[in-house]
Parts: sequence; structure tokens; C-alpha cells
Amino acid sequence: MRVAQPTPMPLLQEKRSVTYAIVFGIWVEVFVYCVLHDQYLIRISPEHFTVYHPPLWGITDLTLLALAWAFRASIGPGLGLGLVALFLGRAGRRPKVAPTRMLKIVPWLLLATEAVGLAAGAWAWKTKQPLFPEDIYPDLTEPMLISQSIQLACYGTGLLVSLGFLAWIEKQRRKPEQAR
Repeated sequence: MRVAQPTPMPLLQEKRSVTYAIVFGIWVEVFVYCVLHDQYLIRISPEHFTVYHPPLWGITDLTLLALAWAFRASIGPGLGLGLVALFLGRAGRRPKVAPTRMLKIVPWLLLATEAVGLAAGAWAWKTKQPLFPEDIYPDLTEPMLISQSIQLACYGTGLLVSLGFLAWIEKQRRKPEQAR
């Protein structure tokens, strides 16, 4: 006698449009942020991109170079955050978090990240001192102190707000449906 095996349920039963809206929507938001961020950063310290980063695709125009680095820098964090948000927010049987709710939160995370970065850059500009240990600055010129302080503060803050965002998604899934 043959016993019927239960059909395994896929981890994510979601329409492609919802999947793409979350994953690529978050990536686009991160990409736009990176473009705006890198456009002003390259003007503070062109060397941040031209000396302390390897050449990228033969680009020499600073505006295009910042755009290219923004694209490259946004892929991992943007798509990664989008994928994790997708699975945390939509997989399984618990109530799902709507894509629009997620997409409305991300700009606030990016704004908070940039505010902390700008505060770090302002501190470095005002004090003419490194905010972080000197070893992680490629040089101690004023433009590099400012740009590297901004970058390091944004990396750390970006990680923290992303983790907070994912915790928020998880908390939303645990709420009873009427409270959401």
C-alpha cells in the first residue's frame, strides 16, 4: 500500500508582480539614494572616487563616475534588503505586509542614514579631526576626513536602520490582522 506524501508548500507563494515590486522597488529607492549621495560626495572629495577606488569602466567624468559607483554600490544592499524584506514580509501563512507599506518606509530609513552621515561630515569639517580611528582614513586631508566620515557613518547607520526595518516587518507579521 502506497501512502500519499504531503505536497511540499513552496517557501514563497507570491505573484511575480508583488515579488518584483518589493525587491526591485527597494533596490530603486536605494539606487536613487546612492546617486544623490555620491553626486555630492564626489564634489567634496573627487579623490575618494578617483584615487582610493579602482577605475570603473574607463569613466573619467566625475558626474558619470559617481553615477556608475552609485549603481554598483546599490546592487548588493538594495537587492539584498529587498529579498530579505520579501521573504520576511510575505512568506508563510502569517498575515502579509503590503508592498506599499514596505516601500513607504524605506525612504525614511535612507533619510535617517543620510542625516547621520551629514552630521558626521559636518563634525569632521568643523573639527578638522577624524571622527573614526585614523587607520581607516586613506589620508587626513580635509576633503577625505569629511567624505570618509560621511561614508563610514552611512555604512554603519544603513546597517542599523536596515536591521530595524526587518525587525519592523517581523513585528507587523506577528500583529493580529485587525491591528495592522
